[in-house]
Amino acid sequence: MEEDRGSALAAESALEKNVAELTVMDVYDIASLVGHEFERVIDQHGCEAIARLMPKVVRVLEILEVLVSRHHVAPELDELRLELDRLRLERMDRIEKERKHQKELELVEDVWRGEAQDLLSQIAQLQEENKQLMTNLSHKDVSFSEEEFQKHEGMSERERQVMKKLKEVVDKQRDEIRAKDRELGLKNEDVEALQQQQTRLMKINHDLRHRVTVVEAQGKALIEQKVELEADLQTKEQEMGSLRAELGKLRERLQGELSQNGDEEPEMEPGGEECVSEAEKVAMDLKDPNRPRFTLQELRDVLHERNELKSKVFLLQEELAYYKSEEIEEENRIPQPPPVAHPRMSPQPESGIKRLLSLATNRVRRGSPVTPLLGVYRANIALQIARSCGSSSVPSMLPALSGSYSLAMGTQSFMF
Repeated sequence: MEEDRGSALAAESALEKNVAELTVMDVYDIASLVGHEFERVIDQHGCEAIARLMPKVVRVLEILEVLVSRHHVAPELDELRLELDRLRLERMDRIEKERKHQKELELVEDVWRGEAQDLLSQIAQLQEENKQLMTNLSHKDVSFSEEEFQKHEGMSERERQVMKKLKEVVDKQRDEIRAKDRELGLKNEDVEALQQQQTRLMKINHDLRHRVTVVEAQGKALIEQKVELEADLQTKEQEMGSLRAELGKLRERLQGELSQNGDEEPEMEPGGEECVSEAEKVAMDLKDPNRPRFTLQELRDVLHERNELKSKVFLLQEELAYYKSEEIEEENRIPQPPPVAHPRMSPQPESGIKRLLSLATNRVRRGSPVTPLLGVYRANIALQIARSCGSSSVPSMLPALSGSYSLAMGTQSFMF
């Protein structure tokens, strides 16, 4: 009863929470509360009263579960998507700047080439004039006056100054071109670093999505196991209730027979004690095949080890599938910037809410009494049965591959 009250309080607190703060466990608490209400309605009015309503409620709860799980994953994906968009914009800006810079360099090179071509043409022209002068000088024995000689020397000095200035301009432009080339190389290195960072962020995003998928799958598996355990506990409690009722009827019948046969009462009482002692001997006899073989702690250890092995196998299967998908992607990868792709949602397995409500409905249809669902594990089930029956140990367990265990209490056994 205390556990029922605790689960009811948890469901009510989940209903009072803010919509943005809801988790998957809160959705399952709400589903448990709805299941209790359905059980009450079924007990009062029968299963046909909610036969059409239950699938719709189950569908609404499933949609709520999917939306809550997406809400917890969406903020991180949005942040990564915004970061990726920002990096792409920066990359586009850098590419645009590089294009402008390249155009400027091309213009500078064109100007430099034009000036160099002009200088080369001037040099060629001067050399041609010099040759002509030398030829004229060799053919004619003309004596230059001092004025003409000074004039010629002045022209040659002016030409040297022009050549010197042109050389300085060419050297300056060459230095500028080298500086621009170095700056362009640094920009290219920055672009490559940004591309590597983008690739690393995309890989981290992929790893995070994979981890989120694994955690969600583990949570759903645990919730489904919890639902199965609660259903098994209900069945055990129903069986125990029926056995206690039968035991009470037998005691009342025996007391009635003893009260009617007053003369035979001294003889019947030792007989009853002998039956009880014989039952206790059978329960404690070491040669009895139904005697207890495992303690409660041993059964708990076996169940805990089985659950750990199942979780390890599940994780190994997920990692194997992940590495296989990575190999396939690397083989089929095309060297181009990957487009922004929305995460593909894996197909959802059968919801734990649907299983929880369907189990309660099936028990009502079979005519068995409906009891509140309790969130306990298989080891706690064994402990409650052992305490209620007065036994201090948990009996033998069937093979683990069959998935069922038995508790032998005297001549009666309970399967779970």
